[in-house]
Amino acid sequence: MSALKPIHKEILNILRERSSTYALPITSEEIGTLLHVTPAHIRRQLGNLVDRGIVEVRRGPGGGYYLRKGYAGEGE
Repeated sequence: MSALKPIHKEILNILRERSSTYALPITSEEIGTLLHVTPAHIRRQLGNLVDRGIVEVRRGPGGGYYLRKGYAGEGE
């Protein structure tokens, strides 16, 4: 698996700093605002992190993204 891109590392830092959990996920809009990037671009990048098993998704109202429980920054 290829190394994480800088945008992925920035997203992971935000999820970590904001203590994202299933109960308190972070939306792509929030991340996009912090990184000055469109939410659509953030969602594409988060899709890569979801595929790698690093980030999980809570769907529906109040949903968003959060770090997989037990993720300790492998491969960063």
